[in-house]
Amino acid sequence: MSTAPKTLHIVLNGVHEDSRVLKCAWSLGNAGWDVIVAGSSPSGEPDHLEIGYARIQRLPLKIVISKSQVPAIFRPFIRGERTRWFIEGSLRHLRRYRRKLFEALGIKREVVVPNLGRAVKAITPVAMEFEPAIIHAHDYTALPIAGAVVEALREAGKKVELIYDAHEYVPGVAHLTKPMANLYTKIERKYSSTAAAVLSVSEPMNDLLMDQLQISVRPTIVANDPLVEGQEVSHRKLRQDCGIDDGVALMVYSGAVAPQRGVQTAVVALRQLPGVHLALIANPANKSVQDLVASAPDLVDRFHVLPYVPNSELVSYLSQADIGLIPILHRLNHEISLITKFGEYMQARLPILVSDVKTMSAEVRKLGNGEVHIADDVADFVRAAQLILANPAKYRAAYTPAVLAEHTWEGQAEILVDLYNSIAGVKPSARPYKPFLVEEKA
Repeated sequence: MSTAPKTLHIVLNGVHEDSRVLKCAWSLGNAGWDVIVAGSSPSGEPDHLEIGYARIQRLPLKIVISKSQVPAIFRPFIRGERTRWFIEGSLRHLRRYRRKLFEALGIKREVVVPNLGRAVKAITPVAMEFEPAIIHAHDYTALPIAGAVVEALREAGKKVELIYDAHEYVPGVAHLTKPMANLYTKIERKYSSTAAAVLSVSEPMNDLLMDQLQISVRPTIVANDPLVEGQEVSHRKLRQDCGIDDGVALMVYSGAVAPQRGVQTAVVALRQLPGVHLALIANPANKSVQDLVASAPDLVDRFHVLPYVPNSELVSYLSQADIGLIPILHRLNHEISLITKFGEYMQARLPILVSDVKTMSAEVRKLGNGEVHIADDVADFVRAAQLILANPAKYRAAYTPAVLAEHTWEGQAEILVDLYNSIAGVKPSARPYKPFLVEEKA
């Protein structure tokens, strides 16, 4: 029987796409902690993954609209994923219209955390059996669940502490209605006041969180820096996947795509950058990706949509490009941190072209590792891209060993592990190294 200290991480996504959650679990596992991550099963059926020594249990934490859950009137028309997406989208619109109608009629509905009871019911038995010393809530969506599970464990006589990892600043989350934002804020303040620690990703975010959470101690920063240890040479080659030779100018964007990410600025700008290619490393089935492709039939020879590569190979894969793009639009949560992509581009030694969001543009200007363009401004994007392409070596020279060493997950993991050991009053022995690799388990 293991005598290692235990931690349960809770997150409301499929886990495998959340690099921060994976890195936390993997690092703590290698550092001697027993780790379980409770996440959401994409299929609605429980399944299991592993990363290093950490176990990932994906549970039915969120309602997934399946054929059986769609109202009977729609079921005869379901003929595959595209139709299901259409119906799900229609139902979401109907729910939004119903909410607006209630508001117009002055009908007040109780605001509740979505699926809270269901999630607590699913996770509490896991926690009771595992008996973690620390429960780690990833983001505001997981906090009410984690808080309720902590309370249940304490009522059962178990000793457990809570860590709140504030991935985002709730007032800056655009899709939250004001009542929902107020509810989550109330929950944040409740549990932050008793948490053993609050984590954030940057000092600008801390400045906002101090008032938001009404706390007197600044959160501990664990930045979203990329993993360097264990990085491997990519089996795929970026330029080969694009069908272009060395010397052909290549810009790259890697990661999630949505209108607020600003990738459309780069696609439109491509028409004013003759001979330049753009690689988009993303999910080809993503609706925003498909919309971008449909918007640019004339760029089919220079706009390349490529599937994701393993995280351990990403830096190597990116390194063949000439510019790493972050054309993100102005949103409050976009202004306050260096996103994971920023560090990945740095480790790939790519000049970075970033929009004028506050924290990242300031870092680029300080380091001299790229150029800044006005967000959502095609002409200014073109200007900045041309500056970099005229002399990329000038920007790559900013990546000294000291600069790169400041932006690694390994450094952030030391902060995380030291915090965990301090809270639990233990210092477990590190285990033999296991690589950063997510594996499916029966």
